[in-house]
Amino acid sequence: MISAEQICPSDAWKLTQEGVLLVDVRETDEVSQERYEVSCYMHLPLSELPQRFREIPNDKKVIIACRSGIRSQKAIDFLLSQGYEKLCNLEGGILAWKEQEFPIV
Repeated sequence: MISAEQICPSDAWKLTQEGVLLVDVRETDEVSQERYEVSCYMHLPLSELPQRFREIPNDKKVIIACRSGIRSQKAIDFLLSQGYEKLCNLEGGILAWKEQEFPIV
């Protein structure tokens, strides 16, 4: 069975610097308070994922992120069931991201 790669914030940062898309599955109210500051960013709330998942490219690597890594894993499980394969889960979510002092806005 295909599973997603679990990555730490430093690996996620490096990937985003190489142009890998980070998909934030937190809800809109959370994102309006703070969000990942990366050049390739998409906000797609977990609650809208079943209707909008086709907006996420399935032909290249994608990082799925949330607050702590739990909702992103739920999103990954759903995406895997839809045929996605090149997925990475940001371990610790934005909490770990901020702890390691990567940029947020």
